[in-house]
Amino acid sequence: MKLGTPILYALLLTLLACSRVSAQIVNIEDKRKGFDTIGWYGQIDLGGNLTRNNTKVLSLNGSVRVDRKGRKQALLALADYRLVQVSGDNALNAGFAHLRYAYYLSDRWRWEAFTQVQYNEQLRLGLRTLVGTGPRLKLFSFGDNRVYVGTLYMYEYDEVAEGSITYRDHRLSAYMSFSLFPLPNVTLSNTTYYQPVVPDFRQPRVSSITSLGVKLTDRLAFNTRYSITHDALISQGLDDVPATTSEWINGLRYTF
Repeated sequence: MKLGTPILYALLLTLLACSRVSAQIVNIEDKRKGFDTIGWYGQIDLGGNLTRNNTKVLSLNGSVRVDRKGRKQALLALADYRLVQVSGDNALNAGFAHLRYAYYLSDRWRWEAFTQVQYNEQLRLGLRTLVGTGPRLKLFSFGDNRVYVGTLYMYEYDEVAEGSITYRDHRLSAYMSFSLFPLPNVTLSNTTYYQPVVPDFRQPRVSSITSLGVKLTDRLAFNTRYSITHDALISQGLDDVPATTSEWINGLRYTF
C-alpha cells in the first residue's frame, strides 16, 4: 500500500527525532570492555537501510574498535560513522575517531590519556579535537557490577559554522559511570558527564547516556542506547543549532 506524502513525512520526522545526534560527547565508558587474557581484540558494527517511496531514505552506520590488553597497560582505538540521506540531502552526517591509553597504578586506580577527532554536520560542528589526561577510580565492585568515577583535564578545539567560529577551551571532564548485570545475558549501564570551562566554570556541558544490552548468542547482541546533552556554548549565536540534543540508537553487535 502506498503511503501518502503527509504520512511519509510524519514517519520520517519520527525517525529523525529518534536519531538526532548528540555526538558532542562520545561516551567512551559505554565502549569499555573487560578482558580476561592479555592480547589483541576487535569488533565491527555495520548497518544500513534503504527505503523508496515518494522520497528515498538511505541510512548507513559503521564502527570499528581495536583493543590491546597488557599486564600494566591498555590501549583502545575507536572509529564511528553515521549517515542518513533523504532524497540526496544529509539529514544526519557525523563521525569520530578516538585513541586512549591507560596505565594501571593499582587494582582500583589507573591513569589515562586520550585524543579524539570528531565532526557533526547537523550541529554545524566542522571539527572538534580533544586531548586530555587524568585519573580513574574504581569506586565499587561486586561480581561483574562496577561503579567508576574520573576527573580529567581536557583541551578542546572547535570549528563551528563552516569555520567562521572557533573555540579554544580548557575543560574539566568529571564523570560517574556504572555497569550492572541484573541477568546473565543483560547489561545496564549509565554515564553522566560534567564538563565546565575552567577556571571560571562558565557554560558547562552536561550529558547523560544510558545503555541496555541483551546477549542473543556468544557473539551476537542487541543494544539500545539513549543519550541527552546540553551545551549552550556550541549553539551560541546559531539559531539553527539547539543547545539540548538527544539520541536513541538501536542495533545488533557482532564480536570476534
